[in-house]
Amino acid sequence: MALDTRNKKVVVTGGSSGIGLELVRELLKDGCQVVAASRTMENSKINHEKLHKKNCDVSLQGDIDELFDFAMGKMGDIDIFIANAGFAYYEEIKGADWEHIKKIYDTNTLSVIYSAEKMKELYPERPYNFVCVASAIGLLSIPGYAIYSSTKAALNGFANAYRYELKGGQKFQVVYPISTKTHFFDDNEGIDPPPPVQTPEHVAGSIIKGIKKDKDRIFPSKIFYFMNRFLPFLQRFYVRSESKKFEKLAGEGKI
Repeated sequence: MALDTRNKKVVVTGGSSGIGLELVRELLKDGCQVVAASRTMENSKINHEKLHKKNCDVSLQGDIDELFDFAMGKMGDIDIFIANAGFAYYEEIKGADWEHIKKIYDTNTLSVIYSAEKMKELYPERPYNFVCVASAIGLLSIPGYAIYSSTKAALNGFANAYRYELKGGQKFQVVYPISTKTHFFDDNEGIDPPPPVQTPEHVAGSIIKGIKKDKDRIFPSKIFYFMNRFLPFLQRFYVRSESKKFEKLAGEGKI
């Protein structure tokens, strides 16, 4: 059953840049009211009469609670919650570091699960869409992304089980983008994203289409979708290629 996204009331985390910013733009074009959140959202230059900005660090429970209160105060309702905020490590693990692990799990994993619980608490029976932006790397792990990959794989496991607990019309949709042109790679000189690479605009458009088509799993890259589902030998070839790149960078002390 197709979902009409026009004029919905939507929350988008990580809304100040990259995929999140493009999602905000697309949703506003659809006539949606949007609460956009990020740590520096109020400094964002995007403005619209139906856009409500909220500074929010999703790694903090209190900030997420405030975000829900803010959204309900501004819009009176939440039809779609898009948990997009997240970040990546590309690294060689050289020692035990609890805080390093906790930092990325708080943002990428715990914040998403907690936000999903908040939506269910808010609407025990009523239909809604919860959209989680995970990663292709959560399904196909490659060297250098061990911790990051685990944060996204955890979301996939949660989604597969949690959908059984949802009522009719309640959706938990997971997005599996491949490498996307974001500030992560801009800020890490000498580290190229694993190919192929897509634009934030393309990924955001694919997410909107996936929401409208009521898909549980959204794949912005058709190449990755078919490789993941039908061509395991290509996965092995791809991982070997990324392994060589990782070993070279590690040997040069760049990660």
